[in-house]
Amino acid sequence: MANSWQEPESDYQKSPHKPTRYKRPRPHLLTIILSILAILALAHFIAINHLSKQQPVTRQDCTSMLHTRDYTQLVPFQPRTQRMSAVQFINDVTSKQPAALLQVEDLSPQQKLDVYIYGCPSQQNTTDPALLFKQQGLVKGSIDVTQAHTISIGQIDTTLPTDSDTLLLPLQQNVFQEYAWHNGTFQRVAFPGLYPVTSRSEAEALQDEANNGQNLPWTGPQATAEQMAEDLLHWSKSTLHATLKDITGAEAHVLLERKDIHLTVAVTLERLVQDNSKGLWWVTNAQSPGISIDQSQFNTPVSSPLQLEGTIIPTSEKVTATLFNHTLTAIPLQTPGTLQTDEGGHLTGTLSYNNIFPDQPGLLLITEYPTSSKEDGRLLLTNIFLI
Repeated sequence: MANSWQEPESDYQKSPHKPTRYKRPRPHLLTIILSILAILALAHFIAINHLSKQQPVTRQDCTSMLHTRDYTQLVPFQPRTQRMSAVQFINDVTSKQPAALLQVEDLSPQQKLDVYIYGCPSQQNTTDPALLFKQQGLVKGSIDVTQAHTISIGQIDTTLPTDSDTLLLPLQQNVFQEYAWHNGTFQRVAFPGLYPVTSRSEAEALQDEANNGQNLPWTGPQATAEQMAEDLLHWSKSTLHATLKDITGAEAHVLLERKDIHLTVAVTLERLVQDNSKGLWWVTNAQSPGISIDQSQFNTPVSSPLQLEGTIIPTSEKVTATLFNHTLTAIPLQTPGTLQTDEGGHLTGTLSYNNIFPDQPGLLLITEYPTSSKEDGRLLLTNIFLI
């Protein structure tokens, strides 16, 4: 039998070689911690940014913003020709919301004034205060916070004669505009007084004079109504009669009568500035029965030609309209101020005027002075904004 030899299996044959797998190094513990912290920081930033766009600025943050802001970098300002006044905080005007009033004065002979009021944005997405109000180029301008927590903007009436201030009451040579904070904005409001002045700034100045001992003719309601009849209606003392109907601490009613014709006017007076024994009286309404005018358009400034419409007890007498400017001086009309009436008592007319200082408070007076003893006269007086 043949002897057979077989080569023994090598270790390579018994255990065939397999490539060794690559083992990734385990992350270092510090790297893991830093990664987690980075993720948390990013999440925190996103959350804060999201909340800041939804939540309003707090009062403390708003006050700090308004107190620390450099307004010379925010408003148009020319250091060589303008001077910036100190910031005045007027939270009482804006319903206790933080607000800053800024004045920029012009150094030219016209002494123009720019006025800015800043508050806080509705959402915290900016570091700048929000502009709430501005007026620019006010000639010899002024801005004051009134006792009624409104702002009063004033500037000189450049259409008046240069010597007019000697014939007018204090501040009456200025045109004033009053603004009140309402629903988050400043809105123009009318001073309710018709006489002796047409703005709150003038009224407060007159009241200051009375408090300082000056003798003024408007300390009683009856005397004030009589003085209005002389100054504004041009009734003579010999033809007018006034009767005090009732009076409380702050309101009174007086009946004015013309002796020479059949004409009565119910006058309402109020202590608009100071309601104690030293408070002056203002006429707030004067009207006869049987006449009315559509005043819906008078809530905003009206321009020439002014269209009037109303009602009156049918009459064959002449009905006339007169416009007064802020100094209570009659404005010359381009066309006669005669109003038309029909048999049904419909009252219409057009008043055209020019050369007045724009956007000023004024008065509208409508009168019917009868020539026949069988007719009754009528009168209506109301305030109006003129442009």
